[in-house]
Amino acid sequence: MVLEFQFASLTAFFEMAPHGLYVWPIYGLGLLVLGGLTWVNARRHRQAIRMVRRNLEREEMHES
Repeated sequence: MVLEFQFASLTAFFEMAPHGLYVWPIYGLGLLVLGGLTWVNARRHRQAIRMVRRNLEREEMHES
């Protein structure tokens, strides 16, 4: 199976006839949403780890 480039040039690819005006902003929006979700999840993960560490430290202090 050979993949062929369906556009005459790279410029034609980005313009996508009349549809590029609608296609590329949606790709940008999708990347923005995925990036935001990744950032929020990483932040919440760090917060959860901090909370677990604090709880473990408290439990160790009460046991001693």
